[in-house]
Amino acid sequence: MTTTDFLGGHLALAGDDDPVLPAYVAKLRASVPRVTKRLGQLAGEPTEAELTLWGQRFAALDDDSAHRLLSHPVFPYLWRQLMLAAQRKDADFIRAWSTHFARFVALPHATGPAADPEGTDVRSPAPVTEVRFPQVRHHLVFDTPVHRLVIREDGDGIVRDGSAAVPASYIHGAGDARLGNARRVRRPVIAGTDIEIDNAGPWIARHFTSMNSHEPQPGYPRSDLAVREIGEDDITDISRAFALIEDVWPELATEIRAYTRVVVPYASEFHSSFTEAILMGAVFLSEAAQPFSATHYTAEHLLHESSHLRLMLLLELDPLVTVAEGATFNSPVRKDPRPLWGMLMAVHAFARITAFHRRAHDRTGREIHRELTRQNADLLAKGLDEIEGEPTAEFTEAGKVLWAQMRAETERVLR
Repeated sequence: MTTTDFLGGHLALAGDDDPVLPAYVAKLRASVPRVTKRLGQLAGEPTEAELTLWGQRFAALDDDSAHRLLSHPVFPYLWRQLMLAAQRKDADFIRAWSTHFARFVALPHATGPAADPEGTDVRSPAPVTEVRFPQVRHHLVFDTPVHRLVIREDGDGIVRDGSAAVPASYIHGAGDARLGNARRVRRPVIAGTDIEIDNAGPWIARHFTSMNSHEPQPGYPRSDLAVREIGEDDITDISRAFALIEDVWPELATEIRAYTRVVVPYASEFHSSFTEAILMGAVFLSEAAQPFSATHYTAEHLLHESSHLRLMLLLELDPLVTVAEGATFNSPVRKDPRPLWGMLMAVHAFARITAFHRRAHDRTGREIHRELTRQNADLLAKGLDEIEGEPTAEFTEAGKVLWAQMRAETERVLR
């Protein structure tokens, strides 16, 4: 591999042998033994024994199972919360939240060669009526709360003294949706993909609460993110937007399939879309700017935020551009000064959006795509000029390649 091969295709599109996402997963996987050991030392013997057991089961997973587990956005969120708890030595939080680790490992362990014939236990720190296994498309809802779920071949789903047993095949979708006191729920996906459309569970609501508690950026209102109901129209509209991307730029659609695991519709009066490194693999979309039925805008927001996921991980391998510490930039779309990282995210997204609308106009002939091509090419040019105008800016070899590709997008549109 050369010093620029990891960039992949045009505008850093992930290729068939993409090393960027696997590098992220490998780094996260290597952290698990170290982190579980530290958590166990802080939380006491019962938690230490539990984490040791699940850590051993995790280590025995095959590469595909481990990749699917670690690339789900809930895992880095959980891991970050546990590491922050370790830093503040919050043993109670560790004891409660470390139990969630089992839900990631339980199903692949229960169906693997090292499975316990007596069944695989998954415990909750408090009784719950919903049990989610983040790397599969189904979750379970119980008529009465459970604090212990056993995955075993002869499970009947009946809740007895707060415990229930179900077969792994049932969780994966075999048989009737109802089993004893359990009901299997199939979460929606973007049509033709494995990308879930989901905003339920405790993780998203907790993250929204955290974001809403922060002081707003200068010139912006306070965040008002909220969980909202997902309707059939939302699923249809988001699926239609992805289908447009796949039609006009199939290589980009392939990258989105690899990097984006969950699309999260949310409610906000002004906040239209975002991604978070702490929830790597999730794309958050709202209708603050346009309804999801505006296919060209929904497609633009989906590819914009999914592109951020790709560039976040790419920047862990190569900075592309370096500048003097403390340097900030005037963004063409924001009121507040932006650090280099934010500007790189912006120009990369503008470049891909420009290329997308150019392709979409060629494919569909719709005038809206021609207009948006020029608008985004103009934003891209301004962003590139702003970074190039920083006297201390230095480009890596990969940065030079990507920069030339982005500049070419402006020249073919604005010349």
